[in-house]
Amino acid sequence: MNAAIYPIKDVTPDVNSPQVQAWISEIDWSKVPNIPVAPQHPEVKHFPLCPPQGQENKAACWWSCAGCVAKTDVVTCPDSNSWGLTYDDGPSPATRSMMQHLSEKQLTATFFIVGSRVLEYPDILRDQVAQGHHLGMHTWSHAGLTTLTNHQIVAEIKWTEKIIRDVTGLTMKYVRPPYGDTDNRVREILRQMGYTTVIWTVGWDTNDWRMLQHQVQEAEVIQNFKNVVERVQSIRSQSGKACGPITLEHDLSEDTIQLSKKLIPLGQAKGLKPMNLAMCLNDNTPYQHGSKLGPGGAKQKSNGGDSTGMARGMAGMEDADFGSDASSKGPSGSGATSEGRWKLCGLKLVMAYAAVGLAAVASAMLSV
Repeated sequence: MNAAIYPIKDVTPDVNSPQVQAWISEIDWSKVPNIPVAPQHPEVKHFPLCPPQGQENKAACWWSCAGCVAKTDVVTCPDSNSWGLTYDDGPSPATRSMMQHLSEKQLTATFFIVGSRVLEYPDILRDQVAQGHHLGMHTWSHAGLTTLTNHQIVAEIKWTEKIIRDVTGLTMKYVRPPYGDTDNRVREILRQMGYTTVIWTVGWDTNDWRMLQHQVQEAEVIQNFKNVVERVQSIRSQSGKACGPITLEHDLSEDTIQLSKKLIPLGQAKGLKPMNLAMCLNDNTPYQHGSKLGPGGAKQKSNGGDSTGMARGMAGMEDADFGSDASSKGPSGSGATSEGRWKLCGLKLVMAYAAVGLAAVASAMLSV
């Protein structure tokens, strides 16, 4: 992989590059609601600062600050026994451990991928697809999308889309906004790029990220999970139908992986069947281009997708992705160090990639 053709890691890509400008031109901006860009938290860049309770713009349907779920948001599995098993923020060195465990248990999961991490671990991404796992979008730099301009949202999504397609031949269909941070402006931009927004079931954020910050012990996380599993029959869709949960976990460290290995049998003991998001949603075409999922996981289409990818050996690739020089692909550079990217603004809080409820995180950060 030639890292020089991609943006700097862990930084919102330049919106003025010819490549991003071309992507921007594909959006019908007349359909995007005129909702202001959210202010950033004063101590954490691109982390939304919520207005006082009750002062949210209800027309924005802001999930992260108002808890508003749009009809198009995916938050549950249609079948009450299905369990959407999802992991955010990878790939990381710990991801392989989770993959090995899932393979031993003959399970597959959905991994919501950060584009910057693909620059570091492309082989892990390829192996995830080969093992039958489902890939979802989690942006380039893990910025809260409501804090970004319209053009920055396009750059975050499309560069991540491109690098994953370059590595795997797949164009993703599902996106989980970092921190669940979305509103109707963000949703419409994502929709026009072909994406369905996925959050998670209320109460089913495992809070595994808090262990990394020494805020909770593993035993407490496990007990909380046991508590929600006992109430699994109370999960309902927006129409009131009994549904199954979609959980939020992270493949960030061996600690979160070891925790997940303990949580899976707890859910299974209550009749839940862990599976990737596409299977949970009964979606036989879980990518925009490149492949579909079958009983054994990811399987290539016989026609290699709906573009000219066969000639390139990568299904789902597009001719526009080849033959241009680095100057048209945005800035290059190594970006943050491996250690540094796990910290924000000098705070003693390791949460750069924790997709969590904003109010809870803001409170935790300010108490450090």
